Amino acid sequence: MRKIFKVGKDEVGKRLDKFLSEKIQALSRTKIKELIKERFILVNEKEKKPNYSLQINDEIKVFFTPQKKEELPPFAYPVEIIYEDEDIIVVNKPRGLVVHPPNPNYQKTLINALIHMGKKLSDINPLRKGVVHRLDKETSGVLVLAKKNEVHLNLVKQFQKREVKKEYRAIVWGMLRQNKLKISLPLKKTDIPFKMKVGFFKAKEAFTEIEVIKRGKDFSFLSVKPISGRTHQIRVHLSFLGYPIVGDKKYGCKDKYDKLFLHAYRLGLYHPSEGNFVEFKAPLPEYFLKFLKENV
Repeated sequence: MRKIFKVGKDEVGKRLDKFLSEKIQALSRTKIKELIKERFILVNEKEKKPNYSLQINDEIKVFFTPQKKEELPPFAYPVEIIYEDEDIIVVNKPRGLVVHPPNPNYQKTLINALIHMGKKLSDINPLRKGVVHRLDKETSGVLVLAKKNEVHLNLVKQFQKREVKKEYRAIVWGMLRQNKLKISLPLKKTDIPFKMKVGFFKAKEAFTEIEVIKRGKDFSFLSVKPISGRTHQIRVHLSFLGYPIVGDKKYGCKDKYDKLFLHAYRLGLYHPSEGNFVEFKAPLPEYFLKFLKENV
C-alpha cells in the first residue's frame, strides 16, 4: 500500500513520526520509526529521521503493508467499571494486574479481561488496545481507556499536554515535616530494565506535588500529584527523599509488606466528545484502610 501526504500550514514544525501516526491509524509510532529506518518513508524523495521537522509543501510518501490486527485471547478476571459510555471506559485497576500484554502470548492482563467482558477498545496498537496511559502492575486505581481510535488520539494529546489531572494516595515510611512539598528532580533509566533513578545527565524533567493528609506512627499518608508522567516517578522521588512507599521493594524499602501502598485515587480529563471536564475516583483498597487503622 502507498500513501502520499502534502504538508500544510498547520502542520509545519511537527515531527515526521508524530505527523504520520496521526494520519495513519493502522500504524503504531514504533512501526512508523521502523519504516523510516528501512527507507519505506521518504520526504521529497529523500530519507529523513523520525524527528525531522516538517516544512510547508513537503511531500511524504509511505509504503507499507497494513498490520494484521492481533486477536488477543480473553482472560476471565473481574474488573470494576467506574464509568462507561460510547467513548471511554474508566476502571478501578486492582493491584497485581498488568495493564496490557507484553507479547501476544501473554493473556493475564487488564486488556484481556476487558475483552472477555465483551468491551470494544481502540486498536491503534493491537497489543495495547484502548491504552492511553498505564499504571504499574503493583499500583491500583483509576485508569481510563479509549473505545474508539479518534478518542484514543484525543486522550493521548491531553496526556501529552498535561491537561489530565492525576492524584494518587500513598503511605510512606517517615514523618514528613512539611505539609506541602514540590519536587523537581529529573529521572533517567538505570542499567536494570524497568527501573529508574534521579539523574542530571541525559535525564528527563519530572515534577511532583505532595501534601500530607495524615501523620501516624513512623509513617505519612500523602496526596501525590505527578505533574509530569515519567515511569515510576512517584516511587523514585519519594524514595530519593528518604520516604520510601510502604512495600516498595523495587526502590529499597525493606519492610514486611508484600503490597505497594500506592493508589491512583482521582483522574480528571476533558471528555473527548462533550468537551467538559470530568473527574473519576477509586476508593482506597482495603489493605490501605487496614494499615491506617492499625498504625494510628
